[in-house]
Amino acid sequence: MDHPTDLILRDVRCFGGEQRGRLRPITLLVGENSTGKTTFLGCYGALLRMLSPIGLLDELLDFNQEPFAMGSFRDIVRSRRGPSGRINEFQIGFALDTRRNDLPYEYLTATFREEGSQPTIWCLRFQFDSESFLELQRNDDGGTTIQIPSHALQKMDVPFDRAWFRLTILMRDLDEDNRALRALPDLKPVFEYLRSIRPSIRSDKRSSSSPRRTFAMPNLPELVPVAPLRSKPKRTYDPVRETASPEGEHIPMLMMRLDRTDKNHWDSLHDDLVEFGSDAGLFSDIKVGRHGKQMSDPFKLQVKVRSGPYANIVDVGYGISQSLPILVDIMAGSDRRSRRRGHGRTFLLQQPEVHLHPSGQAQLASLFIKSLKKHGNRFLIETHSDYIVDRVRISVRQGLLKPHDVSILYFEPKGNAVKIHNMGLDENGNLEGAPPGYREFFLRETDKLLGFAD
Repeated sequence: MDHPTDLILRDVRCFGGEQRGRLRPITLLVGENSTGKTTFLGCYGALLRMLSPIGLLDELLDFNQEPFAMGSFRDIVRSRRGPSGRINEFQIGFALDTRRNDLPYEYLTATFREEGSQPTIWCLRFQFDSESFLELQRNDDGGTTIQIPSHALQKMDVPFDRAWFRLTILMRDLDEDNRALRALPDLKPVFEYLRSIRPSIRSDKRSSSSPRRTFAMPNLPELVPVAPLRSKPKRTYDPVRETASPEGEHIPMLMMRLDRTDKNHWDSLHDDLVEFGSDAGLFSDIKVGRHGKQMSDPFKLQVKVRSGPYANIVDVGYGISQSLPILVDIMAGSDRRSRRRGHGRTFLLQQPEVHLHPSGQAQLASLFIKSLKKHGNRFLIETHSDYIVDRVRISVRQGLLKPHDVSILYFEPKGNAVKIHNMGLDENGNLEGAPPGYREFFLRETDKLLGFAD
């Protein structure tokens, strides 16, 4: 699995110039409202989906997939007025650690321009080192140009997506007897260039039973986006199609199906839910209530708060129904028999602490850490909760997490732009690299409370 080490943004919305956010297994996005945290998550998700090996780049490009509806090109590109004029392109990219990832390039960046009001990929660049690169450019005439160092531009009279597809086919194997090269003789200079910068480029030598992929197509993790407001609970649920959504509308149906068709999986999920609910002070038991014996019959979700009787999920605290989609997605997904150990998913979470008591917020952070260690799941978390941040810091101090497992990104407004500060933790959980503005608000409020300030 290839995991980016940094997300690179240039001239995206409030981010002026180039900004980088360091990515780690647990990445916390903190800062005031409207400072680009959701934009950061939306760009990360759009780029990962675009580079998925299941289709063509243009077909997969979507900056408006829920819950990250980013709008048109002009809504995404940075707005600038003045002598320098307006900005007509933006970039999103990844930095990668070639020592840890099965990829030979250090950077992958995509440049977007406007076409019919929407962003279109104009250029895709692979940077192998300071001097070696390969760049795929879309031409105004509908063709494509491939650029490599010290070589004439290699023009192809095919659309960008088609050129990309041909290039990925060619790069599956860089041996001299590459069969694809016979059908793509116009790409021979590119093929020879890539061979010349070996051994940094490694051909995929998997067994014939394994899917072959090119180094140009990263093996990226499955994404699970979670919206800041989850679906409202219902007194009675009618069985519907179990289609995953960021709002968690699929969760009740998933729980009912497991309860009725996969008892072992349900028992495991139930025990994990009860353990979390008890530790967080939310509930002591949860079950699926039936209104009939058939799968098509209506059902309900019931919870027991502390030692009281079972109550419908509608009649208990809103924190339970708002946290349940997150809990079930993490716990049920991680328990799938088909999921290989250590090849977890990446969760993009917006304010997971909504409607939760501080103890529940802290316990949620502990769940993320447990899921990372046990199943390899990774988390990008937009949060306003000090309790989540502090539980992560405490876990590092206690040795449950390594400092390099955590990145804290502070989004600081600077005039009409935002700067991303990359903060880390030392072995005692102390913040490293925190700018002066990170705690100024809290210090001012404390001074006022103690009577040290007006």
